[in-house]
Amino acid sequence: MSNVQELQGVLDEEARRARVPGAVVGVTHRGEESVFATGVSSVDTGLPVDPGTLFMIGSTSKTFAAAAVLALVEDGVLDLDRPVVEHLPDLPLADPVARKTVTLRHLLTHSAGFLGDVDFTTGWGDDALALAIAKFGDLPQNFAPGEVFSYCNAGFQLAGRVVEVAAGEAFEDVVRARLLEPLGMTESYYLPWEVLTRRHAVGHVLRDGGPAVEHTVGLTRADSASGGLWSTAGDQLKWARFFLTGEAEGEPPLSDATRDLMRAPQRKAALRFEEVGLSWLHTTHGEARLVRHGGNVSNLQLSEFVTLPEHDFAVTVLTNSAGGSALGAKIVDWCLENVVGLPPLASPPPVPQPDIAEYLGRYQTGDLAFVVSDRDGALWTQLVAEIEDFPSPPPFEAVFVGGDAIAPAADTRKPTARFLRDERGRVTSVEFGGRTAKRDATVTV
Repeated sequence: MSNVQELQGVLDEEARRARVPGAVVGVTHRGEESVFATGVSSVDTGLPVDPGTLFMIGSTSKTFAAAAVLALVEDGVLDLDRPVVEHLPDLPLADPVARKTVTLRHLLTHSAGFLGDVDFTTGWGDDALALAIAKFGDLPQNFAPGEVFSYCNAGFQLAGRVVEVAAGEAFEDVVRARLLEPLGMTESYYLPWEVLTRRHAVGHVLRDGGPAVEHTVGLTRADSASGGLWSTAGDQLKWARFFLTGEAEGEPPLSDATRDLMRAPQRKAALRFEEVGLSWLHTTHGEARLVRHGGNVSNLQLSEFVTLPEHDFAVTVLTNSAGGSALGAKIVDWCLENVVGLPPLASPPPVPQPDIAEYLGRYQTGDLAFVVSDRDGALWTQLVAEIEDFPSPPPFEAVFVGGDAIAPAADTRKPTARFLRDERGRVTSVEFGGRTAKRDATVTV
């Protein structure tokens, strides 16, 4: 196995290739921690990234929201399987059955069924989350509660609001008092005025001349529970150590049983994930099972957070541009193979390619669509984001790698989407990016 110190050179080179202005990587393995930094926090200022630079961790914030819920469950204040409406009697949901039956377990496992990718701008006051939830009656109910996994930011916003009501104080204050302070996570913040006075990274977009600062945060206070935490690599390693070993500077915020419950699989997930716990997501690397999360804040700051409990290992990657997606994947794979010692992923053997005609079309969920087309007999796919200032990634050729799962033809090691069929065997939906999108029968591609 390689010495972990070799990771500095890997990080420098892969960040350059991915055109990521700045990044930090934290690794913990069998009690030994290392942090590596590269690049700048802003191409405008040229200020170097260091181990104490704050980055937005995006959706890894969901694990903090789930832990806050579980802390209140341990207090006997909340119950995972009682309807949320019991805590929020004025809860507006479009579907009356869902309104009566959606539970915290549904919310924490992305299975509430209502549209999950939403953007309600409600300011930065203490009432921001309450004002956002008041608009949930506008969200379409795509699936019955508990029917499928489909990644749901809105569900974690709702869970955050339940925490506020049950605890009688702002969500961010609950997380700080119940989780951050006991773990000694003194460099993690939710609010811009807390971040601006400290060394922090800013998000970048790629333009013709290279990375450029995008003068926006990329989210609002209503997104705190679903993706709003800023943190350092060191603080993220404290979060990792707590879930790996129960380590805490003060009184552990959760019992060992609850920590195990949060990570234990609750249900099958949607590709690119395999299973979901109470917020934690599960994937595989060969035979190894990873417990992980990660985040993407408007393609401005992207992160990875991966643990391998049986090897007492975790890695976090924090970046400040869309290239962080490719960089994060490279760093995680390098660490798994060179620090932990897992064998490299191999491409699966070729499988017969089915008639692609039955898969063609547009699969829609909110402002995101997965478009499948035929180009001279080859299957091509593209994720289309119908969101202002959010560029769609380029289309790519895909091949089948087993059953109804597909992967990029250029790299078949990891399936990226899986088609689903109804009881009559017809292709009706697709899993991609953790979302489950229904086929739009009126669209021909």
